[in-house]
Amino acid sequence: MKSVIVRGILVALFTILYMPSGTTFALDSKDTSIRIIVNEKAIIFRDAKPFYDKNGRVQVPLRFVSEAIGAKVQWDEVTRKVTVTLGGDKIELSIGKRSYTLNGQEFQMDTSSILNHGTTYVPIRFVGQALGALVTFDALHNTIHIDTAISDEEDGKTIYNGFIIDLEPDSKLLVSKGLYDTYGSEYTLLNIVVTFDKMDTDTDYKKQYKDVEEILLQKVDSETVAAVMKYLSAKSTAEDVLPAKEFKDTNYKVIVSSRKMIDANINIFVFKN
Repeated sequence: MKSVIVRGILVALFTILYMPSGTTFALDSKDTSIRIIVNEKAIIFRDAKPFYDKNGRVQVPLRFVSEAIGAKVQWDEVTRKVTVTLGGDKIELSIGKRSYTLNGQEFQMDTSSILNHGTTYVPIRFVGQALGALVTFDALHNTIHIDTAISDEEDGKTIYNGFIIDLEPDSKLLVSKGLYDTYGSEYTLLNIVVTFDKMDTDTDYKKQYKDVEEILLQKVDSETVAAVMKYLSAKSTAEDVLPAKEFKDTNYKVIVSSRKMIDANINIFVFKN
């Protein structure tokens, strides 16, 4: 089951976390420093820190991959090639090139890895590929969340902060647990990603919308959910844009956003009021 989940998650990893430096949502704070949290643990970068490159893409120090994530990283000084292995996956990427391979299959990115002040940096999407994890961007706190702790429960479901979540939905909707339990009410209960990916013809955004509705109706007032779904219905293609918008009932707050700067996906964040 886990391999199926990972394949579904990889779809999202191609298409999220593109935020130009200095660009914020209407609900953002003015703090533009990048924070990264892996499995609910904040990562401290003492020297080399994540930054936005000239293309507005997030770059992280290569050693972050091995120290924070547990992947094996090899650097070839002669060929300037990075090799990352984690479990049975092998990813290769050359400094300055936009192409990379995952288990021998070539893919293209719209940015490349770089050398900066003697430190090797790789795009966050490259890190995501090595992880096989769910990666989301919390615009409210300018924070990247990387979740590698995928549940393997026999019935294929788990509970995230009171919401029952199908870990292997037919729609390929991506859902990760927020950090409410760890850091309090300013952080999310759920992070949901609706994917619009032309590379995966099995991905059906209409089915994902239905799954979003079923998840929200477990806790959120039906009128509020109806308003959320009406807003989502305005996006039917990868090119459609949904500016960040907030929906509230007595107990919950839902923020929806899909902008080209982050790519085609819709990010939905559920908070406790």
